[in-house]
Amino acid sequence: MNIMKKFIKDESGVILMASTMGIFILLSIFAYYLARFSAIETRTGGYHTQDIKARNLAMTGIEHGLQNYKISRNTSVISEEFNNGTYTVSYNSQTDETGSALPKTQYLTLESIGKIDDVERNIRLILSSFPEAFCFSFYGKNTAGQVFSEPSGSIVGDMFFNGTVQSGSVASNGVTYIGTGSGGTTLSPFPEFPQLNTSQYEALLTSAASAPGAYTNYALSFDGSNDYVRINNSGDINTGNNHTQKTIEAWFRVNDKSITSRKQTIYEQGGTVRGLNIYIHGGKLYVGGWNEPSGESNWQGTWLSTSNIQNNTWHHVALTLNGGNSKTNNAFKGYLDGQEFGSGQGSKLWNHPGDISVARNKDTKFHSGDYNSYKYFGGYIDEVRLWNSTRTGSQISTFKDTILEGNESGLTAYYNFQENSGNYTNDTQTQSNNDGTRYGASWTSGPILSKMNNSSFVNQTVNLSSFSNRQLLANSDILISNTTFNGPGYIVANGNITINSNSAINGNIFLICSGNLIVSGSQLGTNLDASVITYAKGNTDYDNSTVYGIIISKGSNSLDLNNTALFGAILNYSQSFILSGNSDVVGSVVSKYSVDIQGNSSSITRGNIPELVGYHIGLDPLVIPGSLLEF
Repeated sequence: MNIMKKFIKDESGVILMASTMGIFILLSIFAYYLARFSAIETRTGGYHTQDIKARNLAMTGIEHGLQNYKISRNTSVISEEFNNGTYTVSYNSQTDETGSALPKTQYLTLESIGKIDDVERNIRLILSSFPEAFCFSFYGKNTAGQVFSEPSGSIVGDMFFNGTVQSGSVASNGVTYIGTGSGGTTLSPFPEFPQLNTSQYEALLTSAASAPGAYTNYALSFDGSNDYVRINNSGDINTGNNHTQKTIEAWFRVNDKSITSRKQTIYEQGGTVRGLNIYIHGGKLYVGGWNEPSGESNWQGTWLSTSNIQNNTWHHVALTLNGGNSKTNNAFKGYLDGQEFGSGQGSKLWNHPGDISVARNKDTKFHSGDYNSYKYFGGYIDEVRLWNSTRTGSQISTFKDTILEGNESGLTAYYNFQENSGNYTNDTQTQSNNDGTRYGASWTSGPILSKMNNSSFVNQTVNLSSFSNRQLLANSDILISNTTFNGPGYIVANGNITINSNSAINGNIFLICSGNLIVSGSQLGTNLDASVITYAKGNTDYDNSTVYGIIISKGSNSLDLNNTALFGAILNYSQSFILSGNSDVVGSVVSKYSVDIQGNSSSITRGNIPELVGYHIGLDPLVIPGSLLEF
């Protein structure tokens, strides 16, 4: 009995202990899961907070990207640290975030990625380089209250006209919208006529009005020790046997004219037997010529000199030769700054292949009778011109400070040193090719020449990179005829601009004028990716031409296109707006007034217009409605 009682007592203690342990285990498990749940909730809450912050970072990036594009049209990637995270903004002109092609070339996808630790949010929107009015094939604000009546020609795509549209004048393959009046589908609210910020155009016109110009005339600087330009022997210059007439011209600025230890050679061609040279020695400028063989002309040499030169001052020098088989008086002449300073005997030159150099003598003959080689020039040289003709004193004086076109009669080599880089000095005349090689010389500013007036460009190729800030500024009319301009850059006239005779204005060039813009038989722009922007405050006339880009007609008088194809856009303020002949506009037309489509061959067709990425034309970009997407 006692044993049984003891057993029961011991068993109860075990049960109690087991129950206690069970309760403890259950409480521990509950506490564990409670703690785990709490940790998960805390972590989840933390992720939610970071998600919100990451989204806000992405939105901050969107705002930054929009402001950046609005101000500068800059499409470089933006990456910033903010709020313990980062946002990265990028631009895509081809596709959206799914890889789908954008509907128009002027559209741009802006994508912003906000990231905090491993939490990332993406936001994109699509914007256009142009305001909403450019979404139509033709937009007519109709300030004059006209009735749109254009049964001839065609408008293809959606059209907006703020007024009455007569039957038969509606757009084809699209909807005709109206703001007031009748004859179309009422669109309310209708798009506003875009506001054009003209500040950059007017600033450039102001600069042009204070020109003579912003053409940077480059020259070469020579150290007097080992700098020079070498030109290969050429039948145009020194080889062959028919060198009866010669003119050599150059601009120079000597550092120290008084040097007597060497002849400072500006130019030389030929050798010790036959040749021509220009050099400075002991305070004097010399021009020399000789043809020594007795079996030829027995011209032992003529050296003409003048002391009317100054250190660190630009001077123009020229020598002329008008010789025959024998020596004659006054056949050889020297000119300084357009004035003759001496004349003497001379004859023609027979073959003289010794050398052709600028700023160095390799093998030539001097007035003192010495033939020592390697006499270097210390200073600046520009506008080296070689002629196989005898220029008159009047021609030398009149054209010495005028940039040549390159096609002048008798011009056989022309070095204007406008490259401003590289190892070659281009022969810019059009008859032949005698490029030089630069050794050591460096580019610097040249003399101020009348090219600064920038008034006429005929039969040449012009690179706007040769102008200061890529801006051709003229306080006058500009004529461009049978000439190619290569951009990017600006052509600005405080006057009229006339472009004709198969001229080409290659892309990414602004044409800006305070007067009339007249284009005939020419092409402006290369394609929609290399387009032009034209801005004229007078009349604008295009005839038998092709344009890739945007025509801004700011004047109040007339905008006329005749037999002209435009791929791009028109922003018109002119009261008279005419499409005649076979004139086709593919893109978008936005006009303050109506348009007169004359003849059935003219048309306006909705199409792509330039992206103008990186170019600010004075129009604020448009965010495409409904394009904001988070993903």
